[in-house]
Amino acid sequence: MYLNKLLTKEYIYHFYTTPRYSIGMRGDGGPFGYDIHKSIDFNLLILENDIDTIIETGTNAGDTTEFLAKLYPKKRIITTELNQDFFNLAKERLKYFSNVEVYNVSSEYLIKNIEYSKKTIFYLDAHWNEYWPLQDELSNIKNGIIMIDDFFINCNGFGHDEYNGVRLDKNLIKNSKIKEDIYCNNPLANYGIINAQRGIKSGRCFTTKEFTTNTLKNNSIYKKIEY
Repeated sequence: MYLNKLLTKEYIYHFYTTPRYSIGMRGDGGPFGYDIHKSIDFNLLILENDIDTIIETGTNAGDTTEFLAKLYPKKRIITTELNQDFFNLAKERLKYFSNVEVYNVSSEYLIKNIEYSKKTIFYLDAHWNEYWPLQDELSNIKNGIIMIDDFFINCNGFGHDEYNGVRLDKNLIKNSKIKEDIYCNNPLANYGIINAQRGIKSGRCFTTKEFTTNTLKNNSIYKKIEY
């Protein structure tokens, strides 16, 4: 039933018509890497928790950002991209959306220094260069719901990132001193819609910080991770 509220004609239209400009991404770009199941995971958290601010780290060329800007014209959307060329492209592309702020600073710096509401969701996807800011990002987040992309979920068909031989998994989150429960996407979940992305997909992790939500434990598309 909750998917009927989320998967409107407008939602599906914007997802599949947003231009795919992103570079070096799984699924060859597109909103959330053209993975509509990943998009559902993220946007259900927005729908059920009255989120008013979205912070994205790792804009790339802005495929996901543009999709979110079209879907939520009244929500504040903040995104940052450290690569100068990607930033320039995203900045030009997103200039038509008055609710979008595009920054050319490191993600952990942005999160530490920008003011945001108590109803904020973070999409952390800035972990593909020499320095991984993830643990600093998590440390700097004051409050909100968090989704981390490219996470190890121990399932064939779902990829993950590694940094200096250390994979992005539950131990990295634990070492970041996150005290709340953590969840991943449930690979056996029935989303009610076909995922058109081809090739290997990416796992994702969900947690919270100073934020109470029942969405993660009450919906079968999320699966609690035990340490």
